[in-house]
Amino acid sequence: MKVFSFITLLIYILAADLVVSELTLTAGPVTCSYKKKDLDEDYDSNSDINIKCSGTSCTVSGSGATASNGVVTISAAGTYIVAGSLNGQLRIEATENDYIHIILNSATISSSSGSAIYGIAADKVTITLVGDSKLSDTTNYTVVDEEPDACLFIDADLAINGSGSVSVTGNYSDAIRCKKDLRLISGKITVPKATQRGIKAKNSICIKDATIDVTSSNSGIKVTRDDDAEKGYIVIDGGNTSVSTESDGIHAETHLTINGGYVDVKKSGEGLEGQMIDIIGGEVHVLSKDDGINASKIKDSTQTSSNGGRGGWNMGGSSTGTDGSVYINIVGGKTYVTVQGNDVDGIDSNGVLYIGGNAEVYVSNQGGAIYGNMAAFDAEGTNAICSGATVIGTAGGSSKRGGIWKRQGPGGGGRFGMETGTVYQPNIQTSITAQTAGTQITVKDKSNNIIASFTPINAYSSILVTSPKMVAGQTYTIIAGTYSQTATASAGAQGSVTNPPSVTSPGVTITPSTTTKTQSPTTSNDSCSASILKQGYSCCSSRCTSIPYKRCIHIHFMNNVKNYIIKCINMLLLDNILKYCSSFN
Repeated sequence: MKVFSFITLLIYILAADLVVSELTLTAGPVTCSYKKKDLDEDYDSNSDINIKCSGTSCTVSGSGATASNGVVTISAAGTYIVAGSLNGQLRIEATENDYIHIILNSATISSSSGSAIYGIAADKVTITLVGDSKLSDTTNYTVVDEEPDACLFIDADLAINGSGSVSVTGNYSDAIRCKKDLRLISGKITVPKATQRGIKAKNSICIKDATIDVTSSNSGIKVTRDDDAEKGYIVIDGGNTSVSTESDGIHAETHLTINGGYVDVKKSGEGLEGQMIDIIGGEVHVLSKDDGINASKIKDSTQTSSNGGRGGWNMGGSSTGTDGSVYINIVGGKTYVTVQGNDVDGIDSNGVLYIGGNAEVYVSNQGGAIYGNMAAFDAEGTNAICSGATVIGTAGGSSKRGGIWKRQGPGGGGRFGMETGTVYQPNIQTSITAQTAGTQITVKDKSNNIIASFTPINAYSSILVTSPKMVAGQTYTIIAGTYSQTATASAGAQGSVTNPPSVTSPGVTITPSTTTKTQSPTTSNDSCSASILKQGYSCCSSRCTSIPYKRCIHIHFMNNVKNYIIKCINMLLLDNILKYCSSFN
C-alpha cells in the first residue's frame, strides 16, 4: 500500500506539469475579408470542364479530371461543372497550389463508401451552387488518423457561394468539415442530419449572406483551433443562420462576432460560446437547456498537452477573465435568450458582461433570479447595462440581487459570494404575481406610451426593465396578461464603465487592449526564434516552449522531477516484479 500511495503521489505531481500557459488575444470585434476566389461564381459551360453522371458512370469533357467505377478524380486547377446523379465520390487530388472551382449544377452525389466530396489536396476550393444539389454518405468509411470523417470534407480553404442550394447529410460523423478557413458566402446550405457536428472548420468560419439550416447531434457550427490568437473565430456578417442541436449551437474558440443577419439557435445545450463575444447588430434568438450565451476561456479537450499526452487539463488555469480577457459585449441589434434547465444562466460571462449602445436585449430564465445563482444576467467581473440599451429580463424565481453560489464555467470550480449587476440608466427591478409561459409583459408610461414589451416563453415572477425612454422617479404601469401594477423607476448608477471590453456602440471603435486565452504550450524540437525571445519567451529544457520566462524555473524543476520520478517508478516496479517472481522459487 505504501508503494501504491507513493506512485499515486508521483503521478499527481506529473499531472501538475499540465498547467496551461496563455496566448495573447486582442479584443474584438473581428472583421472578415472576402477574397476574389471566395466570391467567384463565374463559369462557362462551353469552355469549362463538364462532368455528367448517371449512377456509377460519368463522362468528362476536357482534361484535368477522370472518372472510373463511380469515382471522379479532379487532379488539376480549373472550373468543373458537375451535373446529374453520381453513386460514388468526387475526389480532389490536385496540388497545394491549385485553385479548384466546382459548379454543383443540380447534382446529386450519394457515397456508399466515404465522403461524397473528398478534398485531399488543393490550395483553395470554391463550390458554386446552381439549382438544387444533394450530398449524402453512409456509415461505411475507411479512415486513417480519423480522416476523412465528413460527407463534405475539404483539406484546404473552402468557400461556398451561388444562387442555388445544397443539402449535406452526415450519416457517419460531421456533415461539412473544412480543415482550414471556411467562407459561406451565399446560397442555401442545409444540413438535415449530422451524427456529429453540422459544420466544422479548424481555423475560422465567416458567414456573409448565406442561408444556413443545421440539424445535428453534436455542435451545430464549430471552429476548433485554440493555439493561434489569429484563428479560432466565427464571424456572422449577414444571411440567415438556423441551428438545432443537442450540444453547442455556435461554438468559437477565440472570438464570436455577430455584425448582422438573422441567427436562430432553435435548440441547444449552450447556445453561443466563445472567449470574446461581440454582438454588434442583427437579430439573435437563442433557446437552450444550458447557458444561453457563455463566454469563458475554453480549453479543447482534444488538444495535445505539453508532455505529449491528451489535453483537456486546466490545472492551475482558470476559465475566468475579469480583466477583460473574457467578455460578452452586446451593443447593437436585438438579442433574445431563453433558457430552460437547472442551474443555468441566460447570459453568462466568466469575465465581463457589457450591454450598451442601442442594443435591445430580452432574456427569460425558467428559474433563478435576475442576478445571482441561475441568473438572467451573470458575470464574474463587471456586469453592466449602460445608457442607451433597452433590456427586459425575467426569471421564474425571486428578484433578489444576489446568489450564494457561483459556478466558474465549464470544468471550473466555484466560490461563495453575492452577485449583483449595475444599471447606468433608470430602471425597474421588482417581483410581480407569477405569470404563465407565453404571457406578454408591457411597460407603459403615464401617457400610455409603450416603453418596452416582451413575450417570454417561460413562466416568470421577477422582472428587470430598463430603457433610455425611462425617467427616474416617474411611475410606470407593468401589464402582464390581465395583471397590472405600478412601479417607480429607480435612478441609474452614477458614472459609467471605465474599461469597456470592446466597442461601445455599432460603428464606433476603441483602441483594443490585449488579453489572454488559455492554450496548451506549443513545443518543437527547434531552438527558440529571435522573435519569440524578443517577446519575453524562453527555451526551457531541451525543447522550445513558448511560455512566459517566469515559468522557466518551473519547467526546469518539473523536468528534473519527472526524470527522477520516472527512474524511481521503474526501480520500484522492477523491484516488486523481482520479489513477485522470486516467490515462486
